[in-house]
Amino acid sequence: MSGLMTAPRSVRGHEQEHNQDQDLELKDLDPELARPAPLDSGAAGAGTYDGVALPRRRGVVGMLERGMDLLVRYGVEERGIQPRPEEEREQLSAWSYFPQWTLWAALNTNILTFSAGMLGPSLFGLDFRASVLCIVFFGAASSVPPAFLACNGPKLGMRQMVQARYAFGYYLALVFGLINCTSFVMFLSLTVILGGQCLSLASNSDMSWTVGIVIVAIIALILSFVGLRALHILSIASFPIILVLYAVLVGVMGDKLHLVYSDALATVTDVTPSGVLAFGATLIGFTVSYCSLASDFTTTLPSHTPRGTLFLVIWTGLFIPIMLIQILGAAAQLVAFSFPDWETASFVGVPNLIFEITGSGGAARFVMVLFCFSVIANTAPTIYSCGLSAQVAIPWLVRVPRYFLAFVVSAVYLPVAIAGSTHFYTVLSNFSSVLGYWQAIFIPPMILEAVIFRAPVSASTYPIDAWDQPSKLPIGISAIVAGCCGIPLIAACMAQAWWVGWIAQMIPGGEGDIAFELTFAVVTILYVPLRYLERKHTGR
Repeated sequence: MSGLMTAPRSVRGHEQEHNQDQDLELKDLDPELARPAPLDSGAAGAGTYDGVALPRRRGVVGMLERGMDLLVRYGVEERGIQPRPEEEREQLSAWSYFPQWTLWAALNTNILTFSAGMLGPSLFGLDFRASVLCIVFFGAASSVPPAFLACNGPKLGMRQMVQARYAFGYYLALVFGLINCTSFVMFLSLTVILGGQCLSLASNSDMSWTVGIVIVAIIALILSFVGLRALHILSIASFPIILVLYAVLVGVMGDKLHLVYSDALATVTDVTPSGVLAFGATLIGFTVSYCSLASDFTTTLPSHTPRGTLFLVIWTGLFIPIMLIQILGAAAQLVAFSFPDWETASFVGVPNLIFEITGSGGAARFVMVLFCFSVIANTAPTIYSCGLSAQVAIPWLVRVPRYFLAFVVSAVYLPVAIAGSTHFYTVLSNFSSVLGYWQAIFIPPMILEAVIFRAPVSASTYPIDAWDQPSKLPIGISAIVAGCCGIPLIAACMAQAWWVGWIAQMIPGGEGDIAFELTFAVVTILYVPLRYLERKHTGR
């Protein structure tokens, strides 16, 4: 593959400017040099003409290189995890914040968010009041870390998992990059399953789930292939549509929403501390999973972007859609308990419930098609970030243009989605909670490094030239020790269908999941002194 790759456009551009400046200096010294430079036909093919770089390869390889140049020329994003220099970023304006807000809002106004809210009553037996309190409290708190980390993107011009190298070291970051890719693959699989269900319902079940999954995956692939520009256009276009669809859904359910407080629900709900903590673990895992991609979408902003303003934009873009749609999901599930057809549909899948709520007719099929926009608006950015994480996990992939990796990611998660499309609810609950567990080890070093050891975040405290130099990055001893102390806590405090730790069993109800909270606290406490010692004895 390396034979097919070319240097990033920014590098080629700087080389051209350097050659042109050199020609001007020579022409000033010698009039003979003012003549057009001859074509340099080196052994590798064409060279430069009058200081302008020309393709150096012929045949199939040359055609591929010219094709890649053409893609970049027409707006396809080529840059992977290489830090983005200041001169390649946009000018800051009031408009700069709007695409950031809509990207995060569109990322979360999807059916997966709706289904996460349904889990409170359906799996954990919570009533409406308890579900709402959990959604608001855990959602507001768990939206803070990704919003904070996203603000480091403009300061450094580095993607999120590249920044992890400055806390965990070059080699430990490889492991987290691999874990992150695995998480993304599972998350993508769950998301496109919902999209496939939507299209199947829109076709009156003439289309299988598998065909629907493939269609959604192809559309998301095309958008992630183009890059951030296409993702911003998608979010700006899809968010208003999905917002109207949810407003219509509320209107259709309006005369039935009082049933969330129905006396009949006493037989299907039972609020316990274990249920609250288990639902909270699911909500935390749903939101904090964005910490591993938060800066991927903000590196185009200039370094002088105000941190407070950007934090508020991203936090509201995360929390407000998540809160509103999860509350609607909880309400829909509680109302469904009063209608046998709705309850049956909710057991089949979330799209089936929405289809049943909207009437199961031609209008409902149209709604299902539009809801696919919400799935694609979530899937395309995740494919984008998964390719970047792959370059951290497997460093030689840096030589591969970013857009090629979109094909690789799609080829990996699509078979997983097709194979796992029949066991959605259990997988969603268990997987969302597991996401929170590894993030409890990942997030504290990332935040503490920025707040304590490298404050204020800038190109001087995070030396940009060290991003791919293992000898200039931390060894990662402090993160390894803190993480190793956190892993046993996860095992002792987690509560899943396949494992309940001994601490979780002590909480009333017997299944209180407090693994994220305790692990986060312990890793935070241990990392600070360990990092001080590491810096003192290693100097990095």
